[in-house]
Amino acid sequence: MSNPGNTMFGRLDQPLNQEHEQYRLQALAESGLLDTENLPVFEEATQTAAHFIHAPICILGLVDRDRQWLRYAVGLSRLGLMNDLATSRQLPRCEAFCDQVITRRRSLTIDNAAVEPAYKDGLLVQHYGIQAYLGVPLLNAQGFCLGSLAVMDLVPRSFTSQEITFLEMIARWGMSEFERNQVLKRSLTAMPALPSPEPSSALAPPPPASPPSAIHDSRQVRTDLIVQMTHDLTTPLTSVLGMTSVLQREIYGPLTEKQKEYLDVVHSSGQYLLAVVNEILELGRLDDGDRALDLAPVDAEMLGQQALQPLEALAQRRGITLQLSVEPGHRIWLLDKDKVRQMLYHLTFGMIQSSNADSIIHIHISRKAEQLHMLLWSAHPWLEDGLQNDHASPALAVDGLSDAHGEGRDRPSSRASRRSLESSTVAVVAMADSSAHGVKTRQVLGMELSRHLAERHGGELMVQTSDTGIRYLITLPRLTSSDDVSQSTAS
Repeated sequence: MSNPGNTMFGRLDQPLNQEHEQYRLQALAESGLLDTENLPVFEEATQTAAHFIHAPICILGLVDRDRQWLRYAVGLSRLGLMNDLATSRQLPRCEAFCDQVITRRRSLTIDNAAVEPAYKDGLLVQHYGIQAYLGVPLLNAQGFCLGSLAVMDLVPRSFTSQEITFLEMIARWGMSEFERNQVLKRSLTAMPALPSPEPSSALAPPPPASPPSAIHDSRQVRTDLIVQMTHDLTTPLTSVLGMTSVLQREIYGPLTEKQKEYLDVVHSSGQYLLAVVNEILELGRLDDGDRALDLAPVDAEMLGQQALQPLEALAQRRGITLQLSVEPGHRIWLLDKDKVRQMLYHLTFGMIQSSNADSIIHIHISRKAEQLHMLLWSAHPWLEDGLQNDHASPALAVDGLSDAHGEGRDRPSSRASRRSLESSTVAVVAMADSSAHGVKTRQVLGMELSRHLAERHGGELMVQTSDTGIRYLITLPRLTSSDDVSQSTAS
């Protein structure tokens, strides 16, 4: 019989949520998965799943309105030489076990389909002899189920919880790699094409020096190549993380304490490396010549979580805690999500590198008048009494940003405040240049990039240095369109 904890029952003709189905079909069409050539990441996913679960058949299928398309498959020849399923690579949706995975967006296990009333008379059982089935959803970043990754057997079989977990992990890995590839392709397509070189005479002497345009083109080629090579690192890194995750769960046997310790080191280091690689790819997408903003409604709290999540492993390794707080009230702002996320990421990264163990890095997001404020500062439990005035509350810290001790009294004018903050930035640069280990240099580079991105958003980055460390305040104006940026900058 089926495992009731993981099996979803229901007739194959169960009605769909039509509105959700329309959005799902739109997401499938926009993904391009039905039109693309074979993708190595999905071929590897099906082969890996079949091998580790010891299943004779593994399929990765996509489901449109009426049919399931078997884009990637292993072992279909076991169903008979030149069978219809192997040649056509499609199945009516009403006959596909995957339809239930799509409808419920959950894993489905069938231990013995021949005795299950919902499945025993279906095409897969009666014509192809399928007895056991385990399918997991292929979910995109928006949560829509585009298809399933499934293993099947010709004899009854009970799938273990470890096998279900493994297949779910392989499906998540495959989709995340595919979507990362799509983002990279879009970023490379958006890059300006290099001009074709002018034909030159064979007798013409070479120019004495490369013109500025040629130097620029050479730099662009190097940048493109670095982006491509960096992207090539993501697949093996993701595979390392996936396999170490499987080993950590002891799916294939118990581990010694020393083995667990080493696996934790490998996994955390892999997470950190993958986060760095992803940020390099994000930097490659920035175009200095294009100042247009991709504005969209953004939840400020979710944006903060997305910026900090890749840094959790690094902070944990250094014994540092990241704390995000958001002031109650209106949290939806019109922002360029990628640019603001990079500001928070690089400033927080620099603070992690320069903070002592056991420190707490605070990120507080609030609304002040018609501006969005994002304040970052570091505190240490041992110095809590000494920092009480600075960090007793985020609001006090904002008000006292231009005050050396953050007491917020006798605040200077905005122009004087900017002069003070600019001089503080110069002090940070000087500290970075004198650092033997270069830790501060990375912090300043992130700070300068963040300032540049804030200005492109019509806002500014303010910095305060004191004996207790550095504090950052990002202020962004409320925008209703990209046209507001130039007005905000001019004012």
